[in-house]
Amino acid sequence: MFARILAIALNTFREAARDRVPLALFGSGLGLGMASLLVAAMSLGRDRAEVVAVLTTATLSLFAMLAAITLGATLLYKDYERKTIYPILARPIRRWELLVGKHVGVLATIATFALLQGSLALTLTAVVRSDTFPLRAIAPWLAASVVTVVVLARARDRSTPLLLIAPALFCLEALVVGPLGDLRQLIFVTVLLAVVEAGVVTAVSMVFGAFSTPFLTAALTIGIVLIGRNADLLARLPEKTFGPAVATAGRALARVVPNLHLYVPPRTVATGHAGGPIGTYLLEAVSYGLLYAAVLLVASALVFRRRDFA
Repeated sequence: MFARILAIALNTFREAARDRVPLALFGSGLGLGMASLLVAAMSLGRDRAEVVAVLTTATLSLFAMLAAITLGATLLYKDYERKTIYPILARPIRRWELLVGKHVGVLATIATFALLQGSLALTLTAVVRSDTFPLRAIAPWLAASVVTVVVLARARDRSTPLLLIAPALFCLEALVVGPLGDLRQLIFVTVLLAVVEAGVVTAVSMVFGAFSTPFLTAALTIGIVLIGRNADLLARLPEKTFGPAVATAGRALARVVPNLHLYVPPRTVATGHAGGPIGTYLLEAVSYGLLYAAVLLVASALVFRRRDFA
């Protein structure tokens, strides 16, 4: 079972890598990261390193969300269109294993981008904060570039090594980048929460994708995301302003849709300066995301099992 799920996940990641999805996301994030340096240079009376860290992490969260919606909406439809769903299901693979494997593959793709973008956030923040040229912040990128060139030249599979290069680069960058204060924790927290949120959103899109077209799936998923990002607000709609019917509907929606507001906490919460310990917050957010994604995958498996491909 686990071997089949892993094989499907790796194939999904390879397909996304062949389409240049992680690199396209990172290229866009790199461009906006460079733009954040200009914004920081024009910011008067603000910590420039803080401006860079906030903008790059916001870019990370946004692009991870867009990738989850896009990849999740087209995940199953590609197999329908290419007719590859028939030889896949003709093998001893259960339908729910196919869904779980594809979900893990998309999550691996987004996690690779998030780790690369997190490494970039650490580097640019260190560059802005340092008074001299931060060679130690650039060195991990040089090492990763050399390893990537060697892998591309020698390896048969040129995509799967990214699964190891991205986390290695992030860990190495975090070790050598130097003191960043609260901004280091802000970047760590954003990377983790963005990946968990992407897992929930991908599971949402897979529920709709099991019976719908990519356009409708993306539209419905975006609607769920917008509601989920405002779940806390919907749960506290004042009856005096909106009336009891609207307030009741808002509370019902807040209970049903995933509370994605958990994954975009204020800076004071992400740095541990407000509320309880950040470890407790992360444990609750990750546990909630894993449980919600599991429930959604069960729902999508039930829908997908009833789909007729004849």
